[in-house]
Amino acid sequence: MISITDVSDSRIESYRSVRFRDPQQGFIAEGAVVVQRLLKSEYSIRSLLIHKGQEHRYENLVADRFPVYVVDPDIGEQIAGYDFHRGVLAHGECPPMCEPSQLTHARPPIGLGLFGISDPENVGSLLRSAAAMGIHDILIGPGTISPYVRRVIRVSMASVFQHRFYQVTNSLETINELQKSGVEFAATTLRKDAIAMQDFTSQPPAGPVVLLVGNEASGLQDEVQDACLHRVTLPMSSGTDSLNVGVAGAIFLYELMSRKCPS
Repeated sequence: MISITDVSDSRIESYRSVRFRDPQQGFIAEGAVVVQRLLKSEYSIRSLLIHKGQEHRYENLVADRFPVYVVDPDIGEQIAGYDFHRGVLAHGECPPMCEPSQLTHARPPIGLGLFGISDPENVGSLLRSAAAMGIHDILIGPGTISPYVRRVIRVSMASVFQHRFYQVTNSLETINELQKSGVEFAATTLRKDAIAMQDFTSQPPAGPVVLLVGNEASGLQDEVQDACLHRVTLPMSSGTDSLNVGVAGAIFLYELMSRKCPS
C-alpha cells in the first residue's frame, strides 16, 4: 500500500474530479460494499484509493494485484472533488460491450433493453432490479447513459458487474435482425392499442423475450414500438397516467419473470 500526501501526485491522476469522469477512461466505483463486490468479480482493476484507517478492509482482497493508494480524508476530498465519506474508490477497466448478434447465441429467456434512458439513477435502479430477478443480458440502446458511470454503479449496488451488456447503435436494424432469429421484443408503452402486461404474460412467448423500456419523458420512439412484435402496458387507475421508468420497469420484469420462468 502506497501513502499519498501530495494532491498533485501523478499516480492518482485517474481519481481527479471523478464526478465529471468520462467512462471511456475506465470507471470509478465508490463505497465499501460496491468496491468489495467489484474485487470479487472478474473485472480488471487498476488501483484503489482509500482513506487512512481503512486498509484492513481490503488487505485480503487485494493480494498485490494492483496499487492501493492511502490518503488522509482531506487529501482524498481534494483529489476526488468531493468527500467520498465511504472511504474508498476503485479505478476499473470498462470491458468492450457485446455485439447484439451475440444475444442469439446466449438465448437468455428474458433480456432487458434500455433505450434513451439518460438518468443514471434510473439506469442503476433498473440494473439492480434485473439482477435481483436473475436477468443479466442488457441491451444498451442509443441515448442511454453508460452503465459504467459512477452514479449508475453506486445505485445498482454493483449489479453492473453481473450483467452482459450489448451495444445497440441502430435500434430498428437490431430489433429486426434479432426477431428474425427468434428473439421477440416487447415494447413498454402507454399506447391504447397495447395489451395489459397480465394478458401478455398469461401466455408468454416460448422463446427468448427482450423487454424494452424507453426515455423518462417520451418513452420509446414510435418506430421502435412498431418494430416490436409486442406492445405491453401497465393498467393504472386514479388518474395516474405513468410511472417512473425505474418503478415501471421493475414491475414489468417481475410480471414477465414470474410467469415465464416461475421458480
